[in-house]
Amino acid sequence: MATDGPDPAPCNPLIFKLGRGVCVVTGSSNAVERWVRLVAKTARAKVDWHYSGGRANVLHLGFKASRQRVLNAISELEGQLEGRILSIDGPALYRDGDRVPKGTIAVDPDLGPIVSHK
Repeated sequence: MATDGPDPAPCNPLIFKLGRGVCVVTGSSNAVERWVRLVAKTARAKVDWHYSGGRANVLHLGFKASRQRVLNAISELEGQLEGRILSIDGPALYRDGDRVPKGTIAVDPDLGPIVSHK
């Protein structure tokens, strides 16, 4: 998790709790913040993000048409991100409070829950 100035505001609590992942990106906090705001504005949608495992987990809150606008904006604005898109429309990274299988000993950002099978 890198910063390039004052930390941006925390992820909107409602989007954090109810939003669905739309992409995972890398980049400094302010670079990600600028890009996510641009995606939200372009898509006219509720989008925010937070770090999870050192990666920026971008979330969308809304209906199917709104989500599609966000996915289109992500593709359209990819070149403006001062970082790298790691995945689009894949599973969201773990968020505090997410349900995990019984026996989970760790959560890998790429693989998800790591479960002990004792």
